[in-house]
Amino acid sequence: MFFRKKPKVSIIVPIYGVEKYLRQCVDSILAQTLQEIEIILVDDGSKDNCPQIVDAYAKQDKRVVALHQENGGYGKAVNYGIEKASGKYIGIVEPDDWIEPDMYETLYNDAEKYNVDIVKGTYYEVLDKPDGSYKRQPAIFIKEIKPPHNPFNIYEYPVPLQRHASIWTAIYRTDFIRKYNIKVLEQNKGRYADQNWRFETLMQAQSIYWEEKPFYNYRIFNENSSSQKKNNPDDIFEIYDALDVFMNKHSLEYAQIREYLYIEIFRHMFWNLERVDKKYRKYCLEKIHKKFQTMLPSVVENSDLFGKEEKRIFKDMRKSNYYTVMTLKKARDWLFSIKESSSRRHIVITILGLTLKKKNTKRTL
Repeated sequence: MFFRKKPKVSIIVPIYGVEKYLRQCVDSILAQTLQEIEIILVDDGSKDNCPQIVDAYAKQDKRVVALHQENGGYGKAVNYGIEKASGKYIGIVEPDDWIEPDMYETLYNDAEKYNVDIVKGTYYEVLDKPDGSYKRQPAIFIKEIKPPHNPFNIYEYPVPLQRHASIWTAIYRTDFIRKYNIKVLEQNKGRYADQNWRFETLMQAQSIYWEEKPFYNYRIFNENSSSQKKNNPDDIFEIYDALDVFMNKHSLEYAQIREYLYIEIFRHMFWNLERVDKKYRKYCLEKIHKKFQTMLPSVVENSDLFGKEEKRIFKDMRKSNYYTVMTLKKARDWLFSIKESSSRRHIVITILGLTLKKKNTKRTL
């Protein structure tokens, strides 16, 4: 179906090297019950058959716009799509994921009913199995977000700043995005730039509606995902350096949500230590040391978001580069440790480098 009027939602799909998943993704968008949509497929210089697939879809359905660019990364591809978007709202779908048929009709109706800048929701985690099937479960934080009223703004209820960025579960009013010139960070080809987009959109939105029902299927542990790459130790630091520039322009608002940014920085940077090659750990710890010295210790000390151990680590990191301490801790953890997995769904027990997992029955939602 070809729309004659302005599309209600422009859906941007940044594409690079995902031939295996791309058809499932685009087909799920074409199957939306909301027909008045614009589907902007941005091929980011893929070397596989993605360019041909993109062009074929554009010939098949007039709602599809095929764009091609030299490889510039996730951020540049999304921004190119935003530049070309003509819909009242903008959505983003990553090319190795797929969505439920009523996703954009529901989000659009929410946005129109409540007259908000953003409708934000949650998602299903999807894990592919070797036999071609998959396991799906709701994101762990679904029941943790309960705004005191709906719609809300982030200063009334900053909890979403502490959860997975998941910028693709939302729609954003196009004139809002353009008014504040919000773009996905292109530096370092946009890896982890969803952090910057999340803070810039949520902090500047006058009103946000939280949609509890998940519609987005987020495929995790994709071997080609940028989040699995280990060869660049600087990408995490670069996104937070860029975010500091934005925050410094909004100092009054920043003061109200400072601890939420701090906990995100803290946990993301230590996650980065596990991601990068071991040869970069000393370098990263020195960078973390310098970053923590720019943060106000009183905010961390008085925060309920930081655990007791996290507060101790933060304090130690501000004093030294922590390399010796971290090395000893790694050795102790290799010998024996018990801790929660990053998803908090399992308890991970390590004995002499061997790991065992058991379901976390004490997890609270």
